[in-house]
Amino acid sequence: MKKQQASIDGPASAKAAEVDPAQLQNLWTLVDNLDALFYVKDRKGRYLFANKALAAAFGTDPASVVGQTDAPFVDVAVSDIAATDRQALDSGEKVDAEEVVCMRDGSCRSFRTVKIPLFDARGRVRGLCGISTDVTDQRRAVDQLIERNDLLNTILSNVDAAIYLKDQQGRYMYANGPVLALYARELPDLIGRTDRELMPPEIAARVVEYDAQVFAGEGDEVREETIIGADGCKHHFRSRKVALQLPGHPVCLIGFSTEITELRGLRTRLEHERITDSLTGLANRGMFESSLEEQLVMAALHGTRLAVVIIDFDGFKYINNNYGQGIGDQLIQLVGQRLQQCNVALGSLARLSGDEFAFTLPRAATIEEVARQLEQIRAFLAQPYTLLRQPLHLTFSAGISLSNASQYGAAELLGRAEAAMYSAKDNGRDQYRFYSPELGTTVARRVELERDLRAAMGTSEFALHYQPKMRRDGSIAGFEALIRWNRPGVGLVAPDNFIPLAEQLGLLLHLGRWVIEQACRQIAAWRDAGLGTIPIAVNLSTSQLTSATLPDYVFDLMREHGIDPGCLEMELTESMMMSDPDLAIAILNRLRDGGVALSIDDFGTGFSSMSYLRQLPVNYLKLDRSFVRNVASDTKDADLCAGIMALAHKLDMHVVAEGVETLEQHEKLAACDCDLFQGFLFSHPMPAAMATEFLRSRH
Repeated sequence: MKKQQASIDGPASAKAAEVDPAQLQNLWTLVDNLDALFYVKDRKGRYLFANKALAAAFGTDPASVVGQTDAPFVDVAVSDIAATDRQALDSGEKVDAEEVVCMRDGSCRSFRTVKIPLFDARGRVRGLCGISTDVTDQRRAVDQLIERNDLLNTILSNVDAAIYLKDQQGRYMYANGPVLALYARELPDLIGRTDRELMPPEIAARVVEYDAQVFAGEGDEVREETIIGADGCKHHFRSRKVALQLPGHPVCLIGFSTEITELRGLRTRLEHERITDSLTGLANRGMFESSLEEQLVMAALHGTRLAVVIIDFDGFKYINNNYGQGIGDQLIQLVGQRLQQCNVALGSLARLSGDEFAFTLPRAATIEEVARQLEQIRAFLAQPYTLLRQPLHLTFSAGISLSNASQYGAAELLGRAEAAMYSAKDNGRDQYRFYSPELGTTVARRVELERDLRAAMGTSEFALHYQPKMRRDGSIAGFEALIRWNRPGVGLVAPDNFIPLAEQLGLLLHLGRWVIEQACRQIAAWRDAGLGTIPIAVNLSTSQLTSATLPDYVFDLMREHGIDPGCLEMELTESMMMSDPDLAIAILNRLRDGGVALSIDDFGTGFSSMSYLRQLPVNYLKLDRSFVRNVASDTKDADLCAGIMALAHKLDMHVVAEGVETLEQHEKLAACDCDLFQGFLFSHPMPAAMATEFLRSRH
C-alpha cells in the first residue's frame, strides 16, 4: 500500500511549486477557522502550527502554542496524545484513533483524531499533521445509553416476571433471567430456538397458536398458559403478549408472563378446604347441601324418596373434657372412616360440625328400609374404639327427614333431620327419630326460645329471686338466689325451662358470672342498709365448675364488695362432681380456702359416692325434696333422712332440707336434728325488694 505523504520543507517547497500566495493564505485562513482542532508538529512534538480551535481547547492563543509541546497544556501522563503521536511518527502511516485528552485543570475530553506523518524530500518522517474532532458529548451520550441498557437488562433479569422477545418464526430474540431459569439455559443457547425445540409438541402447539393470534392482532388479552420447564414439571403463567415494531427490524412479539403455579395450587387447596372438612377429609356442610340439592332433583325425576340422616355422638363433651381434644379428634376421624366403610350404600356423606355427621340413604324405598339400614349403621358405629390402649364405647342419636313430592330444599331437610336428632337426644339418647309435623312444632318453639335467650344476654330481662333458709328457732340463716327470666311476651320463666338450653348454647358461663356478681351486690346492699351480714347461695353449673378461672373471678368480686368469709355460698350437684372429680375438688378447695361456703344440692339423687363425699370441702348437704315429701308419713323416708343427717354431722356438715311445705314435715325433720329448712312453708322465692322487707320484718 502506498504511503500517504506530506512535505515539511517549508517555504522553499512552496516556491518550487510556485504556489499562489493568495491561495495559500486562503487555505491557512480556512484551516485556522475550522471547528476541528488542526495542528502540525515536528518529531520532538513541538507545535509548528496550531489553529484557533486547538488554542481555545488549551485555553490560550495560537501564538502561545507554536513552539511548545503538549506538556504546558495537557496532563500527558493520563492522555493518549503522546501514544498516537509516537505511533504515527514511528510507523510512518496514518493513525485513526479515539483519544482522551486531560487538561491541566483536570477536565478531560474525547477526540476522534487522524494523524498523518510528514516526510522531507528524502522520504524521512519529519513531523505530523493532525486533525481532531471533539466527540465528548457524543461519547457521553453513548455511555449513558450503554448504562441505560445495562440497567434495563439488570432490571429485566431480576424481575419475577418472565420477559421475552420472539420473531415471527417463533425464535427467541431475547429472554430475561426467569425465562432462562425456566429452561435451564444461558442466553446464547436460547437465542434462535423456538418453543417446539424446548417443550413437548402438544404444549408447544398451544403456545405457538397463542403467538400467531398475537401477530394477527387477535390475542392481546391476558391469558393463562402452561409451560413445561427443564424440570419436566408444568408451570402455569398469566401472560400478556403484544406485537412490537422495533426501528429497522421486522415486527416481533414481546411477552410478559407471571408464574401462577403456586397461586393455582393455593386456589385449588382453598377450594378443597372450602368444601371439605379438614379433620376427616369428608365433605363439609356447604358441599353436602349442594350434593343434596342434586340428589333431590334426581329423586324427583325418578319418582323416588330420599332419606336424610344426621347422627351425633352422645356425651362427646364428656370425652373431650376427660380425655382431651386430641382423643376427641381421633374419635371423630375413626367414626368418619367407619361411615365410609359400612356396608350400607350412602348417597353422600359429610361432617357438618363438631361431632355431627350427615348422610343420605338413596336406596331405601320405604320407612322400614330406612330404619333397617340405619340400625345396621348404628350397630357398626357402636363397636368399641380402641384408644389409649382401652376400648371406648360410643352411642349415637340420629334424626331422619324424608323428601316428598313437594320437594323440600336441602336446607329444610337438613333442619328437619337435625330437629329429629335433638328430639332423640331429649328423649333418652342412643336412638333415632323420624321428623313429624308435631316434632316440627316442638322444634319451632325451641328455636324461638333459643332466639329470645340469646337476645336476652346482656339485657335487664334476667333477675334474681331470693328464697330464705330458716333455722329451727325461726330466724333467717340466709337466702338462695334463684334466677328468673322475664321473657318478653311470656312473663317470668323458671330456670328449669331455660337453664339446660343455656348450657347447650354455651351461655351459662356468662350467665353464671352475672348471678354471682348480683348476689355479691345484694349481700353488700343488705349490709349497708343495716340488715346485717346475710349469706346468699348461688347455683354453680358444670361449665363453671370446670373453669379454672372461676376462683379468681369470685375472689375479685368478694374484694370489690367487701364480702366476709362464709357470706357467699355456692351449690353444686353430685352429678356435676362425678364428671371430673379431681378437677372439681381442686377448684372447690380453692373456693373454700378463699372464704366461699359450699353445699351439695339435691343430695341423694345423683351418683352418691361416699369416697368422694369424704374428700369434698363442703359445708352443707341439701336434702332433696323427694326425701322430704313423705318424711312425715313414711317411716322409711324418715329413717333415711335421719341416716343422711347423722352421716353429714359426722363429716362436720350441716343439713338443709329443701321443699318443706307443711308444718308436719318441719317438725319431723327438726326431730331428726335437721339444721336448716327451705320451702314454701316459709316463703316462695321473692324479688329483691320483697326479700328486703322479709328481712326487715324479722330483724
